[in-house]
Amino acid sequence: MEEKKNLDQESFLNFTNMPPSQWGDQFLSFSLPDSDFDVLAREIEVLKDKVRDDIFMLSSRDRDAMKRTILLIHFLDSLGLSYHFENEIEETLKNYFEKIDDLIADENDLYTVSIMFRVFRTYGHNMLSDVFNRFKGNDVKFKESLIEDIKGMLSFYEAVHFGTTIDHILDEALSFTLNHLEPLATGGRACPPHISKLIQNALHIPQHRNNQALVAREYISFYEQEEDRNNTLLKLAKLNFKFLQLHYFQELKAITMWWRELDHTSSLPPNFREKTFEAWFAALMMYFEPQFSLGRIMSAKLYLVITYIDDACDTYGSIPEVESLVDCLERWDPDYMENLQGHMKTAFKFVMYLFKEYEEILRSQERSFVLEKMIEEFKILARSNLELVKWARGDHVSSFDEYVESGGAEIGAYAALACSLMGLGDIGRKEAFEWLISRPKLVWTLAAKTRLMDDIADFEEDMGKGYTANAVNYYMKEHGVTKEKASRELEKMIGDMNKIVNEECLKITTIPHRILLQSVNYGRSLDVLYTGDDVFNHREGKFKEYLSLLLVDPILL
Repeated sequence: MEEKKNLDQESFLNFTNMPPSQWGDQFLSFSLPDSDFDVLAREIEVLKDKVRDDIFMLSSRDRDAMKRTILLIHFLDSLGLSYHFENEIEETLKNYFEKIDDLIADENDLYTVSIMFRVFRTYGHNMLSDVFNRFKGNDVKFKESLIEDIKGMLSFYEAVHFGTTIDHILDEALSFTLNHLEPLATGGRACPPHISKLIQNALHIPQHRNNQALVAREYISFYEQEEDRNNTLLKLAKLNFKFLQLHYFQELKAITMWWRELDHTSSLPPNFREKTFEAWFAALMMYFEPQFSLGRIMSAKLYLVITYIDDACDTYGSIPEVESLVDCLERWDPDYMENLQGHMKTAFKFVMYLFKEYEEILRSQERSFVLEKMIEEFKILARSNLELVKWARGDHVSSFDEYVESGGAEIGAYAALACSLMGLGDIGRKEAFEWLISRPKLVWTLAAKTRLMDDIADFEEDMGKGYTANAVNYYMKEHGVTKEKASRELEKMIGDMNKIVNEECLKITTIPHRILLQSVNYGRSLDVLYTGDDVFNHREGKFKEYLSLLLVDPILL
């Protein structure tokens, strides 16, 4: 039997108890010959050619044909297929956007205009929101007749979430669409069941803020019940998702085996047994495509390390112990480890082991320059962790703004983004890391959003264990308001941050689209992980539902 990886098990303090994972050994026996992958890949390639001809060979002079192409691009996005046609989509939309005025000149169908708006903004083309003024009446309010167009109203609601700080008409549209969609989702108005389900999904998390794998799985179920569906597109979507699932199964097996082979894991308390599925799910939020399988594994391992260090430092380490760990990480020298004791020593060895793996991968890819940037981001995380430990223990009373800025680094936002860039392979070049480290407005905003969403979700738990470094707590004290009032104000801030993210993605033109997409995906991950539940820490809620949807619920061809 292969010798276990050398991470010493020292005496541990009591971690918060977490029930054992129900998934356990479920994927450890998974095995699939490469030939089975190849057969599925060949079927996908055949259908891709048919879909490519159907969508991208239409005339670019016929306005109706152009609108149909845009609608089909929307279906590609929704069904999780757009990554197969990236070049065709970008080139097509670039050409179409040059003709935008002609395209929308006399278009008065709410569904069509909303789809066009969503598609163009998804790919960085700033279609103006004043296009929706045509759906207002003489009283400057949206026409009540629109509520009869259920799909149009739903797509209009989805379009709202592409809004920026200057798209005021979309703020009006949000309340208008919500008022009329909520009865459709709850049975207050008659609606076909599959459309009602799609509305429920959108009201929980809009498609623009949701993970692409989750959207694809939900949309496949919706689309196959549509009478005017494109059956070739549907079959391709189903085959493609099965292909994704095979990669996901392999990844879960690899990550679970890796975690169990670390020699300290067998005697860890329940909080650290089988958090592999949560870590993999968080990594899936960053990219779902099969070509980034290694990237997901690398990110999942990082999340396991960050989670370990977060609990060890925030709750169970004394300030001197945390200071010693941070000092060791600053030196990045394994020989200095003898100054550490117990779980801090194990944490340091855990980090060193992981980054040794990263070093080997990056050397094989001839991208060793990335390691330096990754280490730099991890040191920032460690320093911020120490700072927040001191604040939580009462050594420093932070202002709300000061806490949010430092807390965004401590919670791992910058390290997570850096790791996701590292996992892009050749796309993640030196320039992308320099952009990240410069802390552009887009990146800083996402880090702040992370801090706020996490603290809103964990406020009661943090206060229960006496951990005072929480955004809700600091806001309450600084402004003299209740928890409910503080939470509402933080939710408003998060809404503004979402608009800033949309705005920055439309402004930034010097960074490759895929790099920007990683930032968008990171923002989406926050909505999935924290909306209605703390998914990473609560196994029986939305987390269980999401894993069942992605890995268990069958797709019938």
